[in-house]
Amino acid sequence: MQPRQQWRRWRQATFIATAFILSLSSGCKSKASPMVAVPAAPSTTALALDANTSTAHDPWAVEPARPSLDDPPTLAENHERAEAACPRVTRPPFYRIERAGNVNYMLGSRHVSIGLGKQPPIVEAKVRAASTVVFEVAPGDDVDPVNDDSSVPDMLGPELWQRYRKLAGPAQADAAAQRGPANAALRLMLLYEDPTQTLDHEIEILAGQLSKPTAGLESAAFQNNLIAKLLDARALRAAVQGTADRQEMQADSEKDIREYCTGVDKAPGLDADDRKDMMDAGYTETEIAEQEELLLFRRNRDWIPKLEKLFTNKDVFVVVGADHLRGDKGVLALLTKRGFKVTRVDVTDER
Repeated sequence: MQPRQQWRRWRQATFIATAFILSLSSGCKSKASPMVAVPAAPSTTALALDANTSTAHDPWAVEPARPSLDDPPTLAENHERAEAACPRVTRPPFYRIERAGNVNYMLGSRHVSIGLGKQPPIVEAKVRAASTVVFEVAPGDDVDPVNDDSSVPDMLGPELWQRYRKLAGPAQADAAAQRGPANAALRLMLLYEDPTQTLDHEIEILAGQLSKPTAGLESAAFQNNLIAKLLDARALRAAVQGTADRQEMQADSEKDIREYCTGVDKAPGLDADDRKDMMDAGYTETEIAEQEELLLFRRNRDWIPKLEKLFTNKDVFVVVGADHLRGDKGVLALLTKRGFKVTRVDVTDER
């Protein structure tokens, strides 16, 4: 995978949301398979969508076995775990948005470990019928990551650096050592995720094959800068300090995948345990609220006028992180206040 593509998927995974980016027990903090460890293979759905591919390549065929328990889980292991946690999505955060006779659709995404093929058929059908497909960042808006060659061992100190090495694995830790805190944090976040299943990316592939017009709600540069701002040295220290072991990371990732697939609607942002971890690391309530505002609520408000303009048309399909939809500061509530009728799609009845 090219560095720019790699960063883009990292950026998408960072905004997985049922929780705050800096906390490491669920939601965005699902610490999944580091994409620098092995090339990310396309999901089954992505392979099926590739009209130019006559025979599917086996993404697991060349992957080496994990040499020791100190190494991160393999791509195949993470794929198997994601399949077990979510064979299919039974209740997606999928909504019909109506006003002035225009009907459009909005899907809340879990950006990694869930593929388009796991969604109910109505989701793909609405992508195929869409007049425009809208993402957080428009396809083609790719920028290089913020360059940071600062020393992670120096910023963590000897004790936390050794803890990081134990969590990430020696090879991953050594690769992250001189690449700054955001890179190091994202490796943890992706440790137990399945990068062969990327819902937004697969929708993007389908939209491209169908020659659908596409749009974005914010720029890649904005997201890259936000990652660099939020995932600083202090945040990395909090993440490492607040993560007990890999078993915790694995359990949290699997739980979050299951909850997305079965339609558990959690409040956006941090839960009580997350807040405690952050405060134990020295964050104040005010600072945590400011971080949540930057990550979620300010962006939600910024998207509303853009969505209103898009929704003057019909059959627009929008996919954004699921956490952006929820709560009284979420996109759905804000659209309702502006006179839109928002209805969750009954995937058992909708055609």
